[in-house]
Amino acid sequence: MLLVVVCLLFGCEDKHKKMQEEIQTRKEQLKHHQDSALEASQQEVQRLDEKLQRVNRQYEQMKRKAEQAHAAGTATYKQLSDVTKMRVHRDSLQTQFDVLCAKIKYIRKRQKE
Repeated sequence: MLLVVVCLLFGCEDKHKKMQEEIQTRKEQLKHHQDSALEASQQEVQRLDEKLQRVNRQYEQMKRKAEQAHAAGTATYKQLSDVTKMRVHRDSLQTQFDVLCAKIKYIRKRQKE
């Protein structure tokens, strides 16, 4: 009877040790995954930021020209439509930028835990 109890205890201890090793491995994999996702997201944010600034400048120029043409009564449908399309494109980029920033914030929060 004592031999059975000892065997069970050793078996539990061995299983516990394996589980702890697996947990540690998963923690290391999670850290690696978070680090790589964070780095990729930061690079994407930088790329999007540059593109967003460029599109903002283009939009502002197009908007000014369209407003001047509208005030002069010479604005065309195409010109106004292009301004609207550029604004939609800008807003889309801004949404992508905001989502990536939130993702980075979330990853950093999880890394602190």
